[in-house]
Amino acid sequence: MGKKEVEDHRQQLAAAKRHAESIAVITPVLGKAFIEMPDTIEDLEAAIQDNISQANSILFLNHNVLEEYEECQRKIEAISAKLEVDEKELRMYSTEIDALKENWLTTLRNLVAQINGTFSRNFQEMAVAGEVSLDEHDIDFDQFGILIKVKFRQAGELQVLSAHHQSGGERSVATILYLVSLQDLTNCPFRVVDEINQGMDPINERKMFQQLVRAASQPNTPQCFLLTPKLLPDLEYSEACSILNIMNGPWIDQPSKVWSNGDCWGTVVDLLGKSRC
Repeated sequence: MGKKEVEDHRQQLAAAKRHAESIAVITPVLGKAFIEMPDTIEDLEAAIQDNISQANSILFLNHNVLEEYEECQRKIEAISAKLEVDEKELRMYSTEIDALKENWLTTLRNLVAQINGTFSRNFQEMAVAGEVSLDEHDIDFDQFGILIKVKFRQAGELQVLSAHHQSGGERSVATILYLVSLQDLTNCPFRVVDEINQGMDPINERKMFQQLVRAASQPNTPQCFLLTPKLLPDLEYSEACSILNIMNGPWIDQPSKVWSNGDCWGTVVDLLGKSRC
């Protein structure tokens, strides 16, 4: 072999070595394995064939294993591709939700703050303290709600309005004050309040009625109907209030005939008293 051929082989060997090192770095473990490998090409090829035969004998003891492996690989690739698409859509929808939430939540917080201002101011006139707040749950919008907290005693703390913490009369007071706080924020033709004063003590009932009359008598507010079987005496009414008494019972027949003839209320009452005797 000439000098030129030796030099060519040396260059080919250096190029092959660079290519091999670009694929795998020769670690001490790999270096030791290379030392233990055969020295000639023929021996290396024989060793490669032996390893291939050993691998095939292991793989193809069960011919279904390779097919199952390849099927699993295809499923993994398909799921991975779908996961990538889903994650991209999730990021897009999350960005859209965040943008909508920012505008919506800001408006909602402002409305709740207005309700809280009116509610707290009215509640101080009847009890001790009360507040309305927004119960937020990140993006779980189904769980959003309104928290009403009240305190009827100086020594107590603000507690969530519930049957476990307040009496029926106290809950009625808080409910009617909350409805009054919504008066300026809701657009409806009329409101109906049914027996809200039932279970109240006379002091709170009188205060509640004054709050309701004052709120319902404001200009440009919806008409309010209060249905109740009884009212306290000497309540304060505004000129905007009307009282409608519904007459009913076993003695209503004769008074109704007198009333239809245009007689005064006193005549009807006298006749009603006589009919009961």
